[in-house]
Amino acid sequence: MAAKMQSRLREILKKQGRSQKWLAEQVVVNKSTISDLVKGAHDPSLLVASRIAKALGVKIEDIWFE
Repeated sequence: MAAKMQSRLREILKKQGRSQKWLAEQVVVNKSTISDLVKGAHDPSLLVASRIAKALGVKIEDIWFE
């Protein structure tokens, strides 16, 4: 079984002054999906991770790491 990824999503959103709602709109997912990712409830698909990174102007590995 794969280990869960650690996330810096909460701190990046805060640093950029962005809301979870804003990110959900940019990525075209439900706000609850973003909330779950921020809480670390599950790991994102590669597609969603890519869209989040693009919306925030960072690399995927800047957000999620082992």
